[in-house]
Amino acid sequence: MSTNSSNNMLYSIILPTYNERENLPIMTQLIHDTFTDAKLNYEIVVVDDNSPDKTLNVAQSLQSIFGKDHIKIVSRAAKLGLGSAYSA
Repeated sequence: MSTNSSNNMLYSIILPTYNERENLPIMTQLIHDTFTDAKLNYEIVVVDDNSPDKTLNVAQSLQSIFGKDHIKIVSRAAKLGLGSAYSA
């Protein structure tokens, strides 16, 4: 969690992904709705491990819908595992 310039809390949700093409839009919408309804600032950090199902393309589409301030993307070249995704 970090703070933005207006001293409001910014909640960071890290979503490690591998073959989550179908689930990512659902998770993103649910997170967006929850934080928006609660009037909380948030960002979703999608950490994709080079998913063969094109999860990265879905993440990029979601970024264009929800904005770069809400969707951050970390694209890794290989499947590096869940644990290291949290420190990416």
